[in-house]
Amino acid sequence: MNRDLIKTLITMIKTLISGNPTFKKEYPTDNPYFLEVAEFFMNTVQGEGVNTGCAAAFLRVQRCSMNCIWCDTQEVWRFGNPWTFDELFFLMEESGLMDNFRQGQHLVLTGGSPLKQQKALSLFLNDFYDRYNFLPYLEIENECTIMPNDWMQTHIDCWNNSPKLSNSGNLDIVRHQPGLLQKLSALNNSWFKFVVTNDKDWKEIQTDFLDKGLIKRKQIMLMPQGATREELHANRDKVVQMTIRENVRFSDRFHIELWDKKTGV
Repeated sequence: MNRDLIKTLITMIKTLISGNPTFKKEYPTDNPYFLEVAEFFMNTVQGEGVNTGCAAAFLRVQRCSMNCIWCDTQEVWRFGNPWTFDELFFLMEESGLMDNFRQGQHLVLTGGSPLKQQKALSLFLNDFYDRYNFLPYLEIENECTIMPNDWMQTHIDCWNNSPKLSNSGNLDIVRHQPGLLQKLSALNNSWFKFVVTNDKDWKEIQTDFLDKGLIKRKQIMLMPQGATREELHANRDKVVQMTIRENVRFSDRFHIELWDKKTGV
């Protein structure tokens, strides 16, 4: 690879890591192997769910099937660019991320809705394995509206499912998919993380999810709504008490506590 091309790729990498919404990259006309990526950052920690605190890299794809009124990343996943598999692998190699993956750093597929690009993600991860003869520990952030394909069901190590309640502002017919929820509940290492603020939210979980046998109580994690430290602190204590009362798990938002509303960390 010549020096000018390397310099160009390094500049593009810095743009990708920063998630710069003003940078526009043309879609490749001669390479069908690409992902539409909003941002890709690494050497941080997972801030939510059962793997909170684990070293992680986040590959955030564009677009979402939901439009939650409290979403804290919509200013990121609404933008992005097409990045070929080769460019993403170059980034991983040049940044030292591949070595970190071998040592246990997780790769979190997030969005938006990662399953909106699951065909391309499956191809990308297959290519990853063909090139490097291993896969990192794979987590996925899933809003529970799209059925995962066979590859995803087989290879994802941790399903961070986040079904949306009425507090999200989404229509019930869009956000609540009973058959899909049952399928996800049957997957190994599958969790259901609900964003809540009050007892009304718990009653909805009880009525629409538990009483109907769609998921198991032991899979439930309650997470306080909070896109900022101030909001998180205002809701945390009552959600902790709800968690204790209902004998389920609590999930904090560790990244909000550490960095407030800052993205790309």
